Amino acid sequence: MEKPKWSYWSLAVMGLLWGVMGCLNFVMQMNDDFISQLPPRYYDIIAVRPFWATAAFAFAVFGGTVGCILLLLRKKVAVQLLGLSLVGCVVTFGYMVLSLGPSLILSTGVSVLVAAVLLWLAVMARSRNWLR
Repeated sequence: MEKPKWSYWSLAVMGLLWGVMGCLNFVMQMNDDFISQLPPRYYDIIAVRPFWATAAFAFAVFGGTVGCILLLLRKKVAVQLLGLSLVGCVVTFGYMVLSLGPSLILSTGVSVLVAAVLLWLAVMARSRNWLR
């Protein structure tokens, strides 16, 4: 089995940090005390979000975080989890843009881009036999 290059490790660690921040964001949004302190616009976004959109958000952040941990452990199952994370990001992006308008394209679009890069990294690592 070949050893991954330094760029692999760098992207996996950055992805993990991104994912942990997303998980913290998700947990904070599930706390009623926290969201009640937000400006009305943000409170409304979170309070009216349907269950399926919240579930997609959870799959996006937790799937991505666990996927990055698995990348660091060099496990092939990271590909599936990062694929699930990308699907969650796309569903979340679609919900945010379609229901709340194009002002959120940049903030949620970056998450889709990060998820796509992490999936690409996992697929590339699997094809180079860096994963077990």
